[in-house]
Amino acid sequence: MKTIKIDWAIIFFCLTTSFIGVMALYGGSEYGQSLAKKQLVWLFLGLILMIVFAFFNYQNLGTYAAILYGAGILLLIITLLAGTETKGAKSWLRLGGIGFQPAEFMKLALVIALAKYLSVREKRIANINELLVPFVMTFIPQILIAVQPDLSYAVLLLPILFVMLFLAGANVSILLGFVAVGFLCLFAPMYLEYHKYIIIDDIVQALRPDNYKLSDAVHILGFESWRYVDKPGDFAGIKPEVLGWAKATLLIPENIEMFKKTAQFIFAQEKHYLRDFLANDKAIIAVVATCFITYGITMFLYFYYYKIDILKNVGTVTLILGLAFAASFVMKKTVSFKPHQVIRIVSFANPDKFPKGAGYQLRHSIITIGSGKVFGKGFGNGDMTKGEISFLPEWYNDFIFSVIGEQFGIIGNTTILILLFGLILRGVSITWKSKDQFGMLLAAGINTMFFLHVVFNTGIAMGLLPVTGVPLIFVSYGGSNMVFSCIAVGILLNIYMRRFINIK
Repeated sequence: MKTIKIDWAIIFFCLTTSFIGVMALYGGSEYGQSLAKKQLVWLFLGLILMIVFAFFNYQNLGTYAAILYGAGILLLIITLLAGTETKGAKSWLRLGGIGFQPAEFMKLALVIALAKYLSVREKRIANINELLVPFVMTFIPQILIAVQPDLSYAVLLLPILFVMLFLAGANVSILLGFVAVGFLCLFAPMYLEYHKYIIIDDIVQALRPDNYKLSDAVHILGFESWRYVDKPGDFAGIKPEVLGWAKATLLIPENIEMFKKTAQFIFAQEKHYLRDFLANDKAIIAVVATCFITYGITMFLYFYYYKIDILKNVGTVTLILGLAFAASFVMKKTVSFKPHQVIRIVSFANPDKFPKGAGYQLRHSIITIGSGKVFGKGFGNGDMTKGEISFLPEWYNDFIFSVIGEQFGIIGNTTILILLFGLILRGVSITWKSKDQFGMLLAAGINTMFFLHVVFNTGIAMGLLPVTGVPLIFVSYGGSNMVFSCIAVGILLNIYMRRFINIK
């Protein structure tokens, strides 16, 4: 009888981090105690599924990859049509009082589908034409998740795709090009919106001497003022009692004009070269035209006169820059980001400018971590999570790392990071030692998923990254994330075990 090879280390890391998470929940508050009990139930269910997937041949997952992917897409569509709306987002399905987040299933289903496709196309993936299918496979669920709206999970899918493409043998320069295009496409319009929002207080002060009513209206509306100023026609004919006094006051044509002139004056007083450049349509068009002309000239010289690599490299760089600036220009002209979306992304750079919402969360998260100092206040002695309304919103989910810091100090935060990165490193070892391409890509996708959750969540808690609402695997409260994280570990265990089994 053959001995079953089990990676006990990865099980240890998984269980230990889970129990620390349960302790942090239980010690947070009376509400946290009820959440901790529920989390133990989800952990128990997750461990059962972990065992099932540990002994289910992972290669058979590739056989069902298309079905799993299709099921994930169907669940996302059903969520948009009949999902439960929570905090302005339709990201949950509820059946018999039990909530389920389809995005968690879709994330794992996409990893399986990409691993299958890339392993089949292994010898041709260096061809740029072969990249179209995996990008479309990722783009479809990304859009369905983004419109819920759940930007955090939508953003997570892209790094997973890029890592899997890189390991599958895709052209690195092409991947970097796509990264540059995607980054600038989102960065430019959000950066410009950010600068509009941070001058609201300055506009209020500048308006007060000449038009105190308009000043008060802008103060009441805050960032939303731009919504009415940019598209006043959308609100024409609406009765003042519906809009409220502030909206009605701002919508007076003379006041809109005064608001715009005041904003322009403030922008002119504070010079920001990057902001002014990105806001200048003529400058962007000139850059795009220059890049495309340079690309055309260098490629013409390369193919017809000089077969010099530097010409090809210059052409590639200018093409990427041209596409990036062109995409950002189109995005700026066609997509209108909502204030809360922009603020969640950019508030980490200047949280004091955003005293509510994401800025409030960031400041209180940093205060919570710092209050624990080195050894923490002790189990159950945290102050930021007590009471009916806690000082730290979403402490049991997005900011559980801060709670661990408050109760167990730097020692607790360091311990949880060592355990989580230990789990990821074991996963990396399984990836490199996998006996087939499908297993290697599948493990790589899962490890990237784990890595992103850890880096994003802890980075957000410490104020190093934008607030995006990403849970900390095995630690944050949440049944969907716990169950599918356990299933993912079960798949890693199966890939590890089947290294020692002779199979085709």
